[in-house]
Amino acid sequence: MSGRDIGTVAYARTPAKLPTILNGDEIVRFLEAVPSLRTRTALTTAYAAGLRASVAVHLKVRDIDGERIRVEHGKGGKDRNVVLSAQLLAILRVYWRLVRP
Repeated sequence: MSGRDIGTVAYARTPAKLPTILNGDEIVRFLEAVPSLRTRTALTTAYAAGLRASVAVHLKVRDIDGERIRVEHGKGGKDRNVVLSAQLLAILRVYWRLVRP
């Protein structure tokens, strides 16, 4: 015997499906449809910087400087730096001026 029960049947694996990729216009329409400025800014930051949702939620103001976003305890508990685009920096500055969280 190979360690498996005689009564078990091995099922074929289901093939992994690739996610649906949105084009630029669809992304803009999606983000413009979000009513909350806070949520829209968080989603824009996560998408533009390629962050996971859990990382985006835990970002602090001190993690963002003029050139990069410091990600602490990312995937695998590792710290890393993410490039901050000029366009995203402008969006974050407008948010900061309007809300002052």
